[in-house]
Amino acid sequence: MTGPGTTADGGAAASGAPRSLAGASVAVAAVDLGATSGRVMLGLVEDGRISLLPAHRFENRLEQRDGHLSWDIGALWAEIRHGLAQASVLARDQGLPGLSSIGVDSWAVDYGIVGPGGEQAGEVIAYRDHRTDGVADALAARVPRERQFALTGIAQQPFNTLYQLAAEDRLTGLPAGSGVLLVPDLVGLLLTGERRTERTNASTTGALLASGDGWASELLDAAGVDPALLAPLIAPGEQLGTVRPGLARELGIGEVPVVAVGSHDTASAVLAVPAREEDAPVAFISSGTWSLIGLELRAPVLDEAAREAGFTNEGGVDGTVRFLKNVSGMWLVSEAIRQWEEDGARVELEGLLAAAAHAPADRFRIDPTDPAFLAPGRMADRVRAAATVLSGDDRFPSTPAELVRCILESLAETYRDELTAACRLARAPLPRRLHVVGGGSLNALLNQLTADALGVEVVAGPMEATALGNVAVQARALGAIGQEPGGIRAVIRESTELEVFAPRG
Repeated sequence: MTGPGTTADGGAAASGAPRSLAGASVAVAAVDLGATSGRVMLGLVEDGRISLLPAHRFENRLEQRDGHLSWDIGALWAEIRHGLAQASVLARDQGLPGLSSIGVDSWAVDYGIVGPGGEQAGEVIAYRDHRTDGVADALAARVPRERQFALTGIAQQPFNTLYQLAAEDRLTGLPAGSGVLLVPDLVGLLLTGERRTERTNASTTGALLASGDGWASELLDAAGVDPALLAPLIAPGEQLGTVRPGLARELGIGEVPVVAVGSHDTASAVLAVPAREEDAPVAFISSGTWSLIGLELRAPVLDEAAREAGFTNEGGVDGTVRFLKNVSGMWLVSEAIRQWEEDGARVELEGLLAAAAHAPADRFRIDPTDPAFLAPGRMADRVRAAATVLSGDDRFPSTPAELVRCILESLAETYRDELTAACRLARAPLPRRLHVVGGGSLNALLNQLTADALGVEVVAGPMEATALGNVAVQARALGAIGQEPGGIRAVIRESTELEVFAPRG
């Protein structure tokens, strides 16, 4: 009978680091799973630089299964296997013998239940499912919210893993040796047969101590969760195991190491912020559909003011802390475009942003953090109705360009307010520059408006931050990147083209 942290045949779980490949050119595979899509990227590391090649991209869709909104892990696993096989072929096409390692990152908080032999027990229910409605309030009656935050440093979002587990009706009667694994750790089990919980993703659960040293037993007890269900922790850079022999033969990739990376995708993305030592504390926005804005710190901020302001403390690579807040991003624009297209208009984002850049400034504002904007559907109508008039004769934005200008100016001011709040709460000065990574780093208008609102430099890039951070941890574990502090970020700076936006006026 196997337990968490043991192999299917009873052997001890692997640890440590892969064999050093210092000085060699290496090819590694980054499995990057998002809530709407996934990809497998080939990372080539040579002469102090990283380059990325797409091996395989695929969709990730939610489905109703057994009465719950769930992820199709079987479909994701099939796509991952195909992507890894393609990555190995790409590596050989580059003159390398194949893959030297694999790393996996994904979205946070969701988990799968596995049986004693590693078999999946039931669906992986999604964080958007309604089963956690009211659970946070019920648990707060047992452990006050203030106490939860003091223990974990995590904002009490209704979808936190702790609340999902408290709502879970499948944990009673499980056979001995069963366990719970977060999504990237579940993929790690499928790859290697090993069970571990990677620390950066574990920090998002609301059940890990803010120190990162172990689980908050007081909260697990309150949620009715047996701690034995949770796998031992593993840190980024440690080796989880090696690809199972049968799987290695099936995919033609060899029994290569699987390295724990910053398996929460935001941890990998922030690791790829191309900051310098003098930037400390590093200010960042991981920008896309949503924007994660905050500071990289050496210790969490656990006081009541931080909790009341809605900030959270997530674990980062190398013992760092991401003190951040999740606010709306390009979701508002993408949903407005969807409405216009459903109404029969042809809209291209690039042209729309160009038109917005020439629209009159400071005419309208909205509050992008208003919960009224969380749901999809008819977003342009909702933004128009919510807009407050600052100047001019119009009662609301009358053209798509004006509406997008309103959204972006409102986002830039929200970024200013939240970063200023983060600095105040962390007792840190406003940084000289703000780093924007992810897909939103390509939005030149929003970057310039953010620089203007904050009065500091905005450094945009890299866009592929998550994959770069994933690859970089693997490369350092292999010895292809040095261990010195700042070594990964130095390589990122050499590997990417950055654009700097200076504040105007």
